[in-house]
Amino acid sequence: MSKVRPAAGVIPLRGRQVYLVQRGRQGRFFPGFHAFPGGVQESLDTNLMHCAVRELWEETGLWVGGVQPPPGLRQEWLNGHVPWGEIIDQYPLQLEQLLPAGVRTTPEYALVRFRAQFFAWNCPNRQLAEVWPGELEGGRWWDLDEALEAWKRAEIFLAPPTQDSLIGLSRSASLSQAAELLNSFAEDTPDPIRMLPGLSYVPLETQTLPPARHTLCFLLGQDRVLLVDPGSEEMSRVEALNPQVEAVILTHHHPDHVSGVARCRELGWPIWAHRRTAECLNLKVDRELQDEDQVQDWRVLHTPGHASGHLALWHETYRVLLCGDLASGVSTILVPVPDGNMSEYLESLQRCRELKPRLVLPSHGGPFGPGSDLIGQTLKHRLERESRVKAALGGNFEQILAEAYADVSGPTLEYARISLLAHLQKLERDGRAQRAEERWLPA
Repeated sequence: MSKVRPAAGVIPLRGRQVYLVQRGRQGRFFPGFHAFPGGVQESLDTNLMHCAVRELWEETGLWVGGVQPPPGLRQEWLNGHVPWGEIIDQYPLQLEQLLPAGVRTTPEYALVRFRAQFFAWNCPNRQLAEVWPGELEGGRWWDLDEALEAWKRAEIFLAPPTQDSLIGLSRSASLSQAAELLNSFAEDTPDPIRMLPGLSYVPLETQTLPPARHTLCFLLGQDRVLLVDPGSEEMSRVEALNPQVEAVILTHHHPDHVSGVARCRELGWPIWAHRRTAECLNLKVDRELQDEDQVQDWRVLHTPGHASGHLALWHETYRVLLCGDLASGVSTILVPVPDGNMSEYLESLQRCRELKPRLVLPSHGGPFGPGSDLIGQTLKHRLERESRVKAALGGNFEQILAEAYADVSGPTLEYARISLLAHLQKLERDGRAQRAEERWLPA
């Protein structure tokens, strides 16, 4: 179970306006998403209020106090030239301006978890906000209704706690009423975890590749839903939602994606999959899905490589990609031969990258928002590893493994063996490697 770190954030308000920042594209936690200013409690923070106001100033320059410190002092502090205690002595905080506005804890499936206390704050009109590029992409004041409509149209992406808070704020007539409502929300995010209207997921505990512990089971649609990847025999979390299931879609045949199929059959839910997935499972499916098929608002993409029948789903309007095991947010993706094929895998990655998705949802790990380029980063990693394998040609398998995967050790080395074989076979097909008894040589 992941360690839960204490954190805090501020919800800056001006009447019907709220200030949102956009997370950096390279971050590990909801990259590219819009959020409230905030962060992890540090040793210099006396309490969570101090954490919240420090993070607010660090990220936006806004100050919970009577006088806003100048940007130059903020830069001096960020550079480590001025101690925090000296700043708050010179510009006293007015913590009574903050109203507790709920606590939210990151769901258990995430490898990085926080227990965040939020505070609502009425920001004076005279204060100016300025986000400096780095950990954040930017920030701006939003009309509450405008922000919610932008989220519903997938123009911005919001984590569930931010969604809930904005909805609660939009229904409140005053700061105190808003704080009271947000305090009433449950600390834990309930099932299903919503990304957009008509797009949510339930993390199911599965026997998957560490450090991941869960496979995300997606629900697509608002009334009749498509259920993607019933990865666990324990489907009770999904069944508790009482979904009206049009069909169950399997992205591929690996056990951590299909272990709940038998229970889905008992419930009378039709099973859809690619022909190769059905063959691998020796399963009679209700519909064989093919490349470019349309299912509700989603286009089916046949993306072989990790598995011969692997499918991804693409929402053209929202530019959202459900990538299955094409990429992962928490671990490497294996290409296990003979069913896996490294050439096809790289082609599938390239095809999906060319779609330029704004939101990528892998089956393992959290979502990746605008600019984060999970698919591109996965492709880059694979090509770099292939280059190292090619440079190591000339020895036997173990010698190439030691050189091309010198950065890998421990149990992970067994996964590297699987990837190395896939890379060597690809180089052989490409005419760039050849086998000579026990050795792999440059062609």
